[in-house]
Formats: sequence, C-alpha cells, structure tokens
Amino acid sequence: MKDSNRCLAFNIKQVLWDISGALGDIGVLFPLAIALIAKNGFNPTALFLMAGLFYIVSSYYFKITMPVQPLKAMSAIAIATGLSYEVINVAGLTMGVILIFIAVTGLSVRLGCLFPVSVIRGIQLGLGMILIRTSSDLMGIDLSTSLLAGTILLTGIFVLRKIPPLIPLLIFGIAISLNKINLSSTGADPFILKIPDLNHIWIGFTMLVLPQISLTFGNAIVATEATGKILYKKGAKRLNLKSIPLSMGIANIVSGLVGGVPMCHGSGGLTAHCKFGATSERSGYIIGFILILLAIIFGSSSLSIVAAFPTGILGILLCYVGIQHSLFIKDILRDNTSLFIALIVALLGFSTSNLTIGFLAGILIHYGILGFRKIYYLRHDRFIGGTHV
Repeated sequence: MKDSNRCLAFNIKQVLWDISGALGDIGVLFPLAIALIAKNGFNPTALFLMAGLFYIVSSYYFKITMPVQPLKAMSAIAIATGLSYEVINVAGLTMGVILIFIAVTGLSVRLGCLFPVSVIRGIQLGLGMILIRTSSDLMGIDLSTSLLAGTILLTGIFVLRKIPPLIPLLIFGIAISLNKINLSSTGADPFILKIPDLNHIWIGFTMLVLPQISLTFGNAIVATEATGKILYKKGAKRLNLKSIPLSMGIANIVSGLVGGVPMCHGSGGLTAHCKFGATSERSGYIIGFILILLAIIFGSSSLSIVAAFPTGILGILLCYVGIQHSLFIKDILRDNTSLFIALIVALLGFSTSNLTIGFLAGILIHYGILGFRKIYYLRHDRFIGGTHV
C-alpha cells in the first residue's frame, strides 16, 4: 500500500513538472501569436492548430520537448508593417523550401561546422540579453503583477524547491485572468488547404525571408543544436544540423498551405522548456494538446483567452529564460580570446537588435585571428630556422 502511494505521489509530481516545462515558453509564443492574429489577420484556429501539431510531431521525433515559435524577425517585421497573412504565408513556404534544400544537400552541416564555440556562445548571450530587454517592456505594462509574479517565481526556485516553479505562477495567472476572458464563440474557425498567391513571392522574400534566414541559421539551427546538447546531453542525439532545418522546413510548408504562421525551433525556447521542468518529450505533448484544444474548441475566442493572461507574468518568464540562456557563456570564461569574440557577438546583436550582425562580425574576427596566428607562426618558424642554418 505504501509503495503504491509513493508511486502515485511520484507520478503526480512528475506530471506537475511536465506541465511546468510545457508552458515554459509561453512568454515568447503568446505575445507574437496575439499580435499576428490581431494585426496581420491570421486565422487563430490555423495558427494554434499548426503550432500544436508541430509541437507534438517534433517532440515525438526528437524525444525532447522541442520549442515551437513564430519566426521572430519575420514576425516583428510583419507586425510592424502590417503585411497581410497571405504575404507571410508565401514567405513561410519560401523559407520552408530553403530549409529543406540546405538540409537535404548537407549544406546546413557544412556551414554549421564553420561556427566556432565562441560565436555560438555569443549568439546565446546576445539572445538572452534581448529576451531580458523584451521582458522589461512586458513587465512595464503591469508592474505590480510583475513584482508579485517575480516574488512567487523566486520563492518557488529557492524556497519551495520540490514544487515546479511555474505551477504557482500559472495558478496566479489563471485566477486573475478568468474575468477578462470573453467567450464570444466556440468551435473552430473554418480554414482551407490552398496554394498562397505566388504573386507575393518577391515582396515576401525581400521583406521577410532575407532578414530572417541568417538569424534562423545562427539561432534556430546552430545554437539550438548546441543548446540541446548542453541541456539534454545524450537525450538530444537526434538533434543535429540536418534534422533541425528539415523539421522546420516541412512544418513551414504544411503551415503555409493551411494559413498558419511561419515557425521555427529556437535555442531560447529550448532553454525555457528545460529550465522550467521538461525532461523528455512529454511536455511537448502537453503544450501541443493545449494549443490544439484552443484551436478546435475555442476558435476565434482563443485570442481572448491567450490575451487575458497577464503580461506581467509573461515578462517575468521571459526575463528568467533570458538570464538562464545568457549563463551558457560560463564554459568559456577562462578563454580570453573566445570570451572577447562572444562579447562582441552579443553586444553587437543586442545593440542593433540583430543577431545576424553580431555573429557575422564574430566569424570574421575568429577567422581573422586564426589567419593572423597562422601567418605569425609561419614567419616565426622561418626566422628561427634561418638563425640555425
């Protein structure tokens, strides 16, 4: 009897940790989803259904909880300019074709091998800093809720260590958001499978794909593989420079055909899920199932449900993830050259809000130093050789 009670207690505890890990990345997913539905006209059923399916399928394949996020640079530009969802769908399809191409041809592996650890750590640090800055905007909207949420989170992390830290925050957030939800309708919003208007290819490619592709390669492919190996070690054996772009490419083509948003995996989201409790693919199934329920049962009202969740709590979650993601730099603190390059990458990416500029500068500096050292040692060897002749 005692053994069965212990087993039940362990199962409940594990489920709570899985739920906590499942919702660890909502600080990125929810704000972008809200803006894309409200400003760009996306069908909420298509958006949440595709995101939920992508969570479940990718988590099943990779055997860890793989994050699913709207492509951030593409989303930011689309939201700021008010581009229609038709243009964004075409851009997502184009992005999907490119990702499948670099995966199938092996180009992603060859290019990824050019990224030194210093540049990867710089990307991770830069993204962490950007997440912290973004979190301050969200927390500023509702400062009192943010302060209380921060206190609850810190208490869960440092005092109530046996309780998943996100669970008390979720209870708090749900309690104060219930009266803000307006269930104007239920049921899925209808959508159809169709080929987007190919006349939008050029504008989608120039305005959305070009600014996104280098960030996707640096953060969603190279940094995601590196982050997964750190967090999950052998558990991330299916995570590599070929499988990640292939997963995103297939998802973006399917999503584009049904009116969903362009999506990616991301190193920050991987950190979010893991640090809040995800230890396997189970958390991916949970968040995927939640998003599918939002899509099918609540339809257009899903926007009201998601938007009702306090932005102050989302900001606290994002801040915590940003701090945790920044800490990956710890393993190069004793390597002055690598640390210097990583800081250049991070600071440039943070100051310009463009990680592409940062990692391009980092790669140039890294290979510039290697070239200088090679020339120096060649000349030094010749000089030493000449003195001995």
